[in-house]
Amino acid sequence: MVIGDSHYFNNGLPSNLNDFTKAQIAELDVIASKFHKTILEVFGYQKHADFWKNIAFANSIQSAFTSSNQVPTNDEKDTAEKAFKEYLEITKPEKVIVFSSRIWEHFFNNEGCWGKHLDKIDNRWNIRQLDYECGNCKALGIYHPNARNFAGYNFSNIIKEFLQNY
Repeated sequence: MVIGDSHYFNNGLPSNLNDFTKAQIAELDVIASKFHKTILEVFGYQKHADFWKNIAFANSIQSAFTSSNQVPTNDEKDTAEKAFKEYLEITKPEKVIVFSSRIWEHFFNNEGCWGKHLDKIDNRWNIRQLDYECGNCKALGIYHPNARNFAGYNFSNIIKEFLQNY
């Protein structure tokens, strides 16, 4: 499972938000954002259709943002955490990669955070075991692909290690 940060709508909201993500992913081989192109590169795929058919995807923030520099409120981040737990129950993933440091920090670096810390990759990237009602999974949180510090080749190795060794 891949968790992103948020959706951006700078030309008004689409008429059907329920199917927006599915429709967007279906069009990625024709029109792809930097986020989606980088995700494809990091996982070593050439075509979006080949990659996304085996990946559950959701954005954390449940509100529509109008710009990439918009900052979610604490209430929006709390709602994102509830939604994330629901995603786990629905998809029952073995592995989850959260491409958002701010979301990861909000979920797992506060008092009473959920899950169990397991290890670190490169002495930096935390791996957690997340228990949910129907099972558990391993999760890794890294930078958003549009972040200044994101280097695809470096994170490709981190993700590969996570998927192979945890």
